[in-house]
Amino acid sequence: MTATTTDRASRPRVEGEREQEVLDGALDLLIEVGYDRLTFDTLAAHVRASKATLYRKWDSKPELVMAAVEHLFHKATGPQGESPDTGTLVGDLEAMFCTSAPMLEQLPGVLAATLPALHRDPELKDLFVDRFIRPKTDILLLVLGRAQARGEVSPDADLPTLASILPAMNFHRVLVEDTCPDEDYVRNVIHEVLLPACRATLSG
Repeated sequence: MTATTTDRASRPRVEGEREQEVLDGALDLLIEVGYDRLTFDTLAAHVRASKATLYRKWDSKPELVMAAVEHLFHKATGPQGESPDTGTLVGDLEAMFCTSAPMLEQLPGVLAATLPALHRDPELKDLFVDRFIRPKTDILLLVLGRAQARGEVSPDADLPTLASILPAMNFHRVLVEDTCPDEDYVRNVIHEVLLPACRATLSG
């Protein structure tokens, strides 16, 4: 039987603290059972909600999982903000990446469950790139472009390649070393790898 408009309108909404509880539950299940075995049925049972209520908020599993991934990062760092502009490349990079935010202890398990599924689920891949990878890359490219204009990076430098260094090393840290890229690790990558690579473009 097809639900009427009145039926749909009368279903409880997932908002506020309840939404956060559901997303926390989705993160727990991602780590526990993996992406493929996470379903609206298992999540509904886990968080004691109806499947219809979950579908009212999220149209598909990829939408739900992406919302959970964003929720994980927002808990530690807050919503994605504008690019910093401190006047120096090192200042901008440290403002972007070297924060006092707590380590995301769930991150290795969540990414280990999610990243392999990107190759099997085109919708998840598109959402992950559009809502997680591309916004962060765009901000980093803007920061590197300003550094280029100040003369800290060569006019001929390959900015997309430079912008990929820190994210790539962070993903390596998570997936290969099974630990979070904390502030000390990120600061070391910035000063020992990314900044030297930027300076090297000036000597070419």
